[in-house]
Amino acid sequence: MEVFAKGKNIPTYSFGNLFVQGERSADTINIVVDRFYNDTDLSECSFMMAGLTEDGWEVNQVIGSRRATADKVYLKWNVSGDFTINSGKLRLELRVYKSENNEISTIIKYNMPDVYVKPSTNGKNGPLPETSEQAVGSITTATDEGLTAIQEKIDSFDIDAVKERLDVMEVNNSVYLARPEVIALTKKQYDLCEHKKNSLYVIIKEK
Repeated sequence: MEVFAKGKNIPTYSFGNLFVQGERSADTINIVVDRFYNDTDLSECSFMMAGLTEDGWEVNQVIGSRRATADKVYLKWNVSGDFTINSGKLRLELRVYKSENNEISTIIKYNMPDVYVKPSTNGKNGPLPETSEQAVGSITTATDEGLTAIQEKIDSFDIDAVKERLDVMEVNNSVYLARPEVIALTKKQYDLCEHKKNSLYVIIKEK
């Protein structure tokens, strides 16, 4: 599912009744925002989805999976189970952060209409994990997603072609290393220095 931001507003009508209590990473929402806001390149920023349940519990999830084009940033929000622990109204806000001089500042807060988490047949609302635990979990998930993407790229490499290139490099290095080291010295420097084996000394004029 893909939704497009309109300025600082992100419509949620397409997934307003999608979530069900107790689901864990069941749904993925692809959010597309403009790459530039004023003079800020958002592709260089960090994104986090923040939520507030009907019971007043705060939910946070770092969005680590993203890609950028010339004018857009594509975010892949794999909805954490923390957002669907409790049923009822769920307020959402996409936040953009930037780190400068070891200080993290909020650049944008995208407005998102409330969504609704449908109750499970045996669901019961309860306290959510501390936001610090949520942050650790979402960062871990984002890291896993990044490692998976890297592994997919590695798997797509032509290993045989890489081996052939390495073999050529090894041959070239052997030829290079077999050449004598060329050292340019004046006669006085040559007489005073300790002479190396397998080196070619070139006597130059003193300035």
